[in-house]
Amino acid sequence: MGLRNLTVILLLGVVVVLSGCATVAHGRFQQVPIASNPSGAAVEVDCGRGPVSAGETPVVVKMPRKAPYCLVTLTHDGYQPATVTFGRRWSGWVWGNLLLGDWFLAGAVADLADGAFYTRAPHKAKVTLEVAEAAEK
Repeated sequence: MGLRNLTVILLLGVVVVLSGCATVAHGRFQQVPIASNPSGAAVEVDCGRGPVSAGETPVVVKMPRKAPYCLVTLTHDGYQPATVTFGRRWSGWVWGNLLLGDWFLAGAVADLADGAFYTRAPHKAKVTLEVAEAAEK
C-alpha cells in the first residue's frame, strides 16, 4: 500500500471520527421561526453572550445548539415586551451514532463538542403580544 493510499484512508478515518451522526444530519445551528401577533415586533436573541438584534417578526432565527438556553425577546410599540425561553434537549440524531458500532463514542463526543447533540425546544414560537396599559396620570 502506497503512502498516498494510506493518507487517504487516514483522512477518511479522521472524518468519520470527528463527525458524529447529529453533526452530519443537522449541524451546530438550528433555524427557529419566530412569529408574533401583531407582526412587525422587534426580535432580540440572547444565547448567553448578550442580546443580538434578529430583525422583525416574522423571522427565522439562527440559534446555536450548544448554548444551554436562548432567550428571544419581542418588543412592539404599544405592547408589553414578551420573552420566550428556548431550552435544549437531546437530538434523536444522536442515536444514529449507535449504527457506527465502535465509533459510537467518537461520534457522540464530536456531537457534544460542537453542540449538534442537542435540539432547541420549542422548535418555533408564535407570540400574541398584550396591549400595554396606558401610563397612569
